[in-house]
Amino acid sequence: MMRAQGEKTSKSKEGKDGRSRPQRSFAFNLSSPARGFTLIELLVVMMIITLVIAVVIPKVGSNWKQIQDSDFLQQFTEAIERARLLAMNSGLPVSFRLNGISRVYGCENPPDQPIPLNVEIYAKHLEQDPKTGDFIITFYPDGSFVGDNLQVVFGNSRTYDVHINPLFGTVRVERK
Repeated sequence: MMRAQGEKTSKSKEGKDGRSRPQRSFAFNLSSPARGFTLIELLVVMMIITLVIAVVIPKVGSNWKQIQDSDFLQQFTEAIERARLLAMNSGLPVSFRLNGISRVYGCENPPDQPIPLNVEIYAKHLEQDPKTGDFIITFYPDGSFVGDNLQVVFGNSRTYDVHINPLFGTVRVERK
């Protein structure tokens, strides 16, 4: 049997079943450079990741607050619409209540939906319940109401007008 120069032979080893299997041998070539990342490359990657995080986190945080604010505004207007529908379905007047001292709103007496600390609600001509001190908008079974439009201010920076149609009682929100 002739073998070419540089060709390696592998020894055979018998397995449990009696067949011969070639034995593999591995050799490391110490003359080639080691493959991997240098410390400088790792530091550069860490710096890039740090910069990306520093830019993204504040933007996500500010958007999170706006999302919470818009959720409150949606729940607030839905509560007003719910009071109107409840009056129309029950055939009795229903009051939407705002209590500025305990910072709650809702159709219940006493109201139980919390108003966040960064929110201020303003209205010029709302009736006040003499027993509870709540400011009220009263909806009647025909869909009309007695009360006023509201202004919702978030953190002294964003203002929304909540318009209630005097004839139909529908609610519309407009950014000021």
